[in-house]
Amino acid sequence: MTESLGAYPAEQSIGPVESAPSISFISPAASPSLLRPPPLSKGDTIGVVGPSYAPNGGWLRRGVKAMEDAGYKVVLEPEIERFRRFQQNEDKKRAENLMAIWRDPEVKAVICGTGGYGAVRILPYLDADLFRRNPKPFVGYSDITALHLWMMRRAGLRVFHGPTVDDLAPDGADATLLSLLTALTTPRPDTTLGRHIARAVRPGRAVGRLTGGNLSLVQQTIGTPYEIDTRDAILFLEEIHDPMSVADERLLHLRAAGLLRHVRGIVFGQLSLDRSEEDEFEDFLLDLVSDLDVPILMDFPAGHEIPNLTLPLGTEMELVTDDVTGWLAYREDALSHPRLSLV
Repeated sequence: MTESLGAYPAEQSIGPVESAPSISFISPAASPSLLRPPPLSKGDTIGVVGPSYAPNGGWLRRGVKAMEDAGYKVVLEPEIERFRRFQQNEDKKRAENLMAIWRDPEVKAVICGTGGYGAVRILPYLDADLFRRNPKPFVGYSDITALHLWMMRRAGLRVFHGPTVDDLAPDGADATLLSLLTALTTPRPDTTLGRHIARAVRPGRAVGRLTGGNLSLVQQTIGTPYEIDTRDAILFLEEIHDPMSVADERLLHLRAAGLLRHVRGIVFGQLSLDRSEEDEFEDFLLDLVSDLDVPILMDFPAGHEIPNLTLPLGTEMELVTDDVTGWLAYREDALSHPRLSLV
């Protein structure tokens, strides 16, 4: 994409920042060799898949129009609107449909139609080598966290936590859509994500690879071959419609599993908790992480509310929090650079 998308309150341009400290990475989830997919260009084809619920037809078509109006072709997985029965034979079929779209050489990026439930059921039927051999930007959130963490650990891919197609609307000023297009077309956007919207809880600065997603799906990876790797990471977490006590239990599980011990910073996105308990949640949260001595940011504009900014998981980011607000900024490319023709 050639034209500038501009900046908006949650994503503002910044100048260069000082060099990041040297960091050693151990696991595939936090490896410098994590593959960078190529960026999108105007006219490219985007594949839309349904690894979880079937999206609402009207919302799906609205989102497709938004991408077409932005200058892209869109191809839908043939069974994306089919009613879901969560049985093994249908899990295999959803996995085959995802891999068929991914295998298509005309498809340059893959975005999920919606979230919901079911993505974790298709993981045993996916071929990691297929994804590794054909790196493409892959976008979704909520239930799609299961696929994100699997792709990072098993296929060695960078992925994007961002809107599903049913979230999008053909509005040139929509912050969610603008953030998505910026993330998929620009290897290293020169922006600060979340500034003046996110709220600082503990001031500080940290550099690390961004990982995480939906808290319940992150918790479900514990003990699996695709368990989230949080070592030297900035951990991003979001959640929806849960009582404070349930979110607290999930965080306690992460802590008991040792997955909070070596994080460099924590970014809480849109938690969307039971409002009757939300005022108490911050006290529980701060007590739970009080000994970590890392910068903490809350109310970051990513998750189940508006806007839902796109975040490059697996990419080194800088987290900065001051006394009031905070932000995330790219410290390396999330996408590869287009190859220049010598002809």
